[in-house]
Amino acid sequence: MTNITLKTEWKKLENKSSPPQRARKVIEVNYEDFKNEIFNEKPDFVKKITESLYSGDFYILKGAYTEKFMKNLKEQTFSYFKNKPCEFHKMLEGCPDFHRKIDFEITKKYAVKMCKHSFYFYPWNSDPLKIFEPINKRWRVIKKLMGLEPNTFENNTPKDGVVDRIQVVQYPSKIGYFEPHTDPYKFQRLILSAFMSKKGVDFEGIGFYLLDSNNNIIEVEDQIDIGDIGIGYATVYHGVAPVNLSKEPNWNDMNDGRWFLSTYSNQSDKYQTRHTSAGKTDNIKINDNLRSRLIPPNAES
Repeated sequence: MTNITLKTEWKKLENKSSPPQRARKVIEVNYEDFKNEIFNEKPDFVKKITESLYSGDFYILKGAYTEKFMKNLKEQTFSYFKNKPCEFHKMLEGCPDFHRKIDFEITKKYAVKMCKHSFYFYPWNSDPLKIFEPINKRWRVIKKLMGLEPNTFENNTPKDGVVDRIQVVQYPSKIGYFEPHTDPYKFQRLILSAFMSKKGVDFEGIGFYLLDSNNNIIEVEDQIDIGDIGIGYATVYHGVAPVNLSKEPNWNDMNDGRWFLSTYSNQSDKYQTRHTSAGKTDNIKINDNLRSRLIPPNAES
């Protein structure tokens, strides 16, 4: 009899049917309890969680990080890059940590439409903010959930083909957004985001959202606290709507807009054709009223 493991159940589900495209429901769980169930890997849990995620459910893991850690991450990231020029580097050997303001013009170079200030960190560099170990501690839990060894890819460099990357992101008020999209799933089955801002305190508006089978927005931010982690199958349509619509953006203000933490195992630029995110705005029917809530004015000009 075959042992029921996370790895075998994912393979079974993925061989049986196509991955989910739309979100089904949002489920809140305690991070520590969830972590223990993942590493216990009991058959009932394995079947339940893999089937749930593969059906489009999105999980909020409550209390994964402390609010203090997230506040320090925001402050230290902003301060570290404040006087460094915006740059872009492909994921090739020796790629440094860098930051880039992706505005309405620069986003035309990408496969997905967005507007954000991204700060990138790679494990082969000096880890100037000493963030990899506390973040990897949580990342390993989700890698285990995805059927991988917990430390998979941690020591890789671009020549190995797949690399871990930490991305800290600031979405500026009014213009910051990420169109409806899917994430690459071949090397990381699950979206893995951690939340650094609180709706009603740091920003007003939709922020992170999911789309269901009827193209309805599932708003998630009301359930989110700073330090929570969000996970869902990478092919589920999701995005980031602009916040603080009546406030002018300020790229130079650390407290402007909405912040979040992304951890992803990316295919490196060793390959000319990479498995990347895919914009889905053209695949869905969005009325003008809904579009105005999801896409900033002038973003598509």
